[in-house]
Formats: sequence, C-alpha cells, structure tokens
Amino acid sequence: MSFKNLNLINPIIRAATEAGCPMPTDLQIKMIPQILNGKDILCQISRGTERMTSFTMPVLQMLKKNNPDHNDTRVLVLTPTKETALQIEDHFKMYTKYLPLSQLSVYEGISNGTQLSSLRRRLDLLIATPEKLLELDDQRHITLSKIEVLIIDDVEILLEKDTDELKRLIGKLPMKRQNILYSSVISKEVSSFAENISNDKIEIMKATEYSAVS
Repeated sequence: MSFKNLNLINPIIRAATEAGCPMPTDLQIKMIPQILNGKDILCQISRGTERMTSFTMPVLQMLKKNNPDHNDTRVLVLTPTKETALQIEDHFKMYTKYLPLSQLSVYEGISNGTQLSSLRRRLDLLIATPEKLLELDDQRHITLSKIEVLIIDDVEILLEKDTDELKRLIGKLPMKRQNILYSSVISKEVSSFAENISNDKIEIMKATEYSAVS
C-alpha cells in the first residue's frame, strides 16, 4: 500500500516523503479514506506524529480539491494547549510545503494584533485553543459560520477542562460539517459527546484495530 493507492495528490506525497514518511502506516490506511469520504470519526490513539498525519494529509487534500474563492475559515482544529497547537501548526506547515494554503494558530499568550491581521486575510485552516477562540469570537474578530471540517484533538482533555465552553464553541459552528475527533481513551462521556455533535453515524476506531506508531 502506498499513499498513491489512498488517492493523495503528488504535492502531499512529496512533502510526506521529505518528512520521512514515504509509506502509510496502518492508522493512516484506515483513517485517510474515511476522512476523504466525509465520514464523522472518533479515533482512539495516543498523541503522536502518526495521529497528526492521519488527519493532516486528507484534510489538506480536501482543501486543495475544493478550493473556491472565499474569505472565511474552512477547517478548525481545536486543541487544549498552546504546546499542542504549535505541534499541529508545525505539522501542517511540513505538509503544505507545495500547496498554496493558508493557516493560522491562535492561543493564549500571543498578542491579538498579530492574530487579528491574519484573521482578516483568506484563511483555509485555523488551529486554536477553545478559550482564545471564544474570546476572539465574542469580540467579533472571527466568523465560524463557514467551517467545513471540525477536528478536535485530545477531546477527553478538553471535556475535563470545560465541557460547557467546548459545547458553546461548537454551537457557533454550522450544523453541516465533518467531525473528526481524537482521544487517548474512549470513555462513556467522550463517546456520548461525539455522538451528540455528529449529524451522521460516527465511525469509532480503536487503538486495538491497528499498530500505533508514536
């Protein structure tokens, strides 16, 4: 199995090869086609490079394939901390090396001025902590009404931190969207939350179904 067999485009495959990932892992083989087919997914796997790559590549493919003129944010990645936001940002940068797609990270500790100037421009991908994103939304600096794909990383941590905050933020998103959730554990709370935000039957993938590589 190769990335070409997964119908990924050459700019993404080239970037993956240069990043030291010439062949897909078991997780990527399972996740990439599901995401490209627009499925809502809850995936159980520990944090790591393979986890990030399993959504990075197919999401970039969808952004490139469906690339209309717009001034709205199209993909939102929610993550609990500045540290994980920066990791995901770096990962997307590696894979957008040969793609003209725009991205921005917003999190606590960075000046609004820097973030606001970027928010006024065309934005394909936004990586954010919920608290900072709600602050920007409350101040009417951002519009979340055109989000096409919602990715929630470490959903179990975000639910522990502030379930109401997370639900309030999701309530600002359009009903019609794709939901991709990652969690180290699939508790009853995580499973229920995933089902409640999904408009369709959510696919659940567990770590026992593939060989996880950190």
